[in-house]
Amino acid sequence: MELSQTPKHALFNEEKLAELHQIAGGNKDFLKKIAQTYVVQFEDKFPELKRAVRNEDHVQVEQLAHLLKGASYSVGLDQTAEQFHTLEQAGEAGDATGIGPVLETIEQQMDRFTMEWDAHFDQMA
Repeated sequence: MELSQTPKHALFNEEKLAELHQIAGGNKDFLKKIAQTYVVQFEDKFPELKRAVRNEDHVQVEQLAHLLKGASYSVGLDQTAEQFHTLEQAGEAGDATGIGPVLETIEQQMDRFTMEWDAHFDQMA
């Protein structure tokens, strides 16, 4: 998988958001549903991922991180997806040493998600 060219301060991959906007035909309700679906999946699976990290269940860490990585890429959250990729690799290697900050970064990015998602598409309207 190709690593993102998204600037480090940017939350979203602008090209992916433009693609989503085009697919949606500018329909804000459809775009909001995409965001809500992502948030629901994140809120369901991220606590499981944190639990798997605490329990040192490396197989579960790898699987959940992989799932959330793909979901993050699908909504243009390339930086978040790359954080999940780091977790996926840690699970695969069976070594969760030092991944606490990765989890914190993901949580900070998700705190920004809804507000920045809505602001982005409001600008495109």
